[in-house]
Amino acid sequence: MRNLRWTIPTLVLAALLAAGCILLSGQFIVSYNLPTPLTISQTAVSHMDVDLNTVGTYKEHKSDLKGLSDVAILGEFANSGSAVVDVEVWMTPVLTDHATAADVGTDPTAVKVWGPLRLAVDESKKIGWDQSAGLFLKGKAALLAQIKGDGIFTLYALGASGSYSFRLHNGVLVAVIDAGK
Repeated sequence: MRNLRWTIPTLVLAALLAAGCILLSGQFIVSYNLPTPLTISQTAVSHMDVDLNTVGTYKEHKSDLKGLSDVAILGEFANSGSAVVDVEVWMTPVLTDHATAADVGTDPTAVKVWGPLRLAVDESKKIGWDQSAGLFLKGKAALLAQIKGDGIFTLYALGASGSYSFRLHNGVLVAVIDAGK
């Protein structure tokens, strides 16, 4: 009788596995290092080409992507200019090489995905998970489309207006992605 109690569930599990009917789901983390240090000003726009296909975890789970639980840009932002700056991050869904902030702003495919992060003159802020995740707002949907798509896009860090100069040290784009089979 004791063997029968284990035999039936084992047979059911074996049948489900053979039929491919087991639903597996979970989350995984994709971490993408950004160039460092990255110096940005209104006259020297720097872009960050992102290809998630170079990240093993992403490649391994790409076919199972279901959603984006959370996303953050981590690192230390430092205002090196002579005025307050509101840092924003914009994304284009394909690799681009815009030379100015105006070029990014007039690109019909560009979307503001993060910010603004206000930095006083000579201020540095190390941005952690909670603060960064809160700066994404509506940008998560655009970023999710790229993560679920080909995983290749360009990020631009810009000042919201005026004269600005800032740096990003040890920047990392981190996404917590939902997956399931």
